[in-house]
Amino acid sequence: MEAFVLHNIATFTYFGIFAFLILTVFGFPFPEDAVLLLSGAVLSRGIIRPMPTLSVAYFGVVTGDMILYFVGRRYGVLVVTHRAFRRILSDARIDRARRWFHKWGNSLVFFGRHLVGVRAQVFLCAGIFRVSAGRVLLYDCLSALIGVPLMIFLGYYFGENFHRLKDTVSFWQWTAVAAAIAAFAAYFIIRHIRRRKSAQN
Repeated sequence: MEAFVLHNIATFTYFGIFAFLILTVFGFPFPEDAVLLLSGAVLSRGIIRPMPTLSVAYFGVVTGDMILYFVGRRYGVLVVTHRAFRRILSDARIDRARRWFHKWGNSLVFFGRHLVGVRAQVFLCAGIFRVSAGRVLLYDCLSALIGVPLMIFLGYYFGENFHRLKDTVSFWQWTAVAAAIAAFAAYFIIRHIRRRKSAQN
């Protein structure tokens, strides 16, 4: 699959980058981060230029996120009954996400797009819960300003070792997910202990 994506980005250049980023939204079996890494690898070969690459990739990433947002906003909880999104969202995940959005809406959008396995859920749920489109767009744009250049930079400098680089990126993303889960768990445990102490007093 990597060879297929790499060949088409090298052939269709900026259109190829944008097309693959949008296809990932609709279930194309190749992650967004890998498309960005391969775009950096193609950039290192001089086939495409830095600023157009960064601009197209940035626009493609934000567009894909907002497509997920508006799907969630348009169809609401009916999204979970559709087979295209059932594997992304379940009733339990929606209930959990509702509580998280109530407490950490802006932070969830900003940090959520950097967490593997969470990104699509974040933007679908933002739409389902009718979070302001302007707010979602703002924090998504700010977040993408970090993620997109970073992935392209890594692909540019380490593109010849793509498999190793992809595994390294995945490792740190999963580490970030685990750290976030641990932080949430610690927060709820501490809050529960404090409530019990308050009740006893």
